[in-house]
Amino acid sequence: MNVPPVDRTVPVNLPPSPTGVPVELQDGIDPELIALQAPPQAQRLAALTLMAAAVVAAMGLVLALRGDMRYAMSSAQPADLGDVQQADPGHLVSNSFVRIEGVPTVARAVNFSRGMGATYRIFPLAGQRTVYVQMEATGSEAAYARSEFTGRLVTFGDLGGRYDELSQYMAKELKLPVTRESFVLLADEPPTSFTWTWIVGLLCATFVLLDLFFIVRWFKPLKWTQIAPTER
Repeated sequence: MNVPPVDRTVPVNLPPSPTGVPVELQDGIDPELIALQAPPQAQRLAALTLMAAAVVAAMGLVLALRGDMRYAMSSAQPADLGDVQQADPGHLVSNSFVRIEGVPTVARAVNFSRGMGATYRIFPLAGQRTVYVQMEATGSEAAYARSEFTGRLVTFGDLGGRYDELSQYMAKELKLPVTRESFVLLADEPPTSFTWTWIVGLLCATFVLLDLFFIVRWFKPLKWTQIAPTER
């Protein structure tokens, strides 16, 4: 009976020897190559842990920026809400670009810092207690002598972090009815000022994909190719 020849160039999965090379393939291989030791498992595990942590951190950053990224895609034309005293709180939409009119109550303003050492002032508008305005503290009282404000309208709850502490301070010390559902207008912050969040998001997404690719590539089992010996 004729037996068809075996193609020895086809990759096969062979059990490795203690040296990491299948016993069937050790003939003709440089002994110095066989003597090389595989990377210690502890180092491989540490590298995998570090790479996985980097992926989680990058994804966490993207999730933290998702609200800013949505706002960056808002229309360049603000929604005109008119006089703040006539605005219906039920129709206010968080994370939107708006224009509103009102008289600042600077006597009940609070100064606070928000990252990179920048100082801001937040105050209510007269005649209501639903919408507050945040402006960068310039040191000049004349800067607050305005009755029209344009910027990002968002709730204290959506801003979270330092704003939770800020709302609690305003409610306790200034006796203002500030809650997580109260709105604050971040004056002079149009959607275009948050374009950078998309750049950061795309960089993080690229990093995550590359990191996952290298994790899979690094820990993917090797396939050995057996080559037929050359006749002499």
